[in-house]
Amino acid sequence: MGSIGGAMVRAGLLAWADAGGGHGDGRKIGIVGIGWAGGWPGWLREMAAADVVGAWREKPPLWLLEWLPNLPAAQLAIEIGANGSVETLRPRSGARAEAEWRARRWMTRGMEKIILVEAIGDGAEAVVLAKEQKN
Repeated sequence: MGSIGGAMVRAGLLAWADAGGGHGDGRKIGIVGIGWAGGWPGWLREMAAADVVGAWREKPPLWLLEWLPNLPAAQLAIEIGANGSVETLRPRSGARAEAEWRARRWMTRGMEKIILVEAIGDGAEAVVLAKEQKN
């Protein structure tokens, strides 16, 4: 997953613990990530197709998972028992506003808590957004 992905998971776990965490109904807990762009590993660059196939066969069976853009958010969901929506947005202008909009929309559709986690530089920040309870 790399250092940025690991930082996203750690930031999400800390925010979850600071917000009281708990387990509740996992179907009502979602994750929105920003900033893990994913991509192909450096060893694939500038290689001929035959060389890629040869190198690919020497890798462990699950090596590709560490390059998937949604992996940090999915790992965070597994760690806290979230079974709701999990999505990762590419880092770009307006991504934070879009993530907050998605969280609000998910809450209108039944989610109660959303962890919004964002890669920032070599680290990450996270916040838990909670649906307001009506009395």
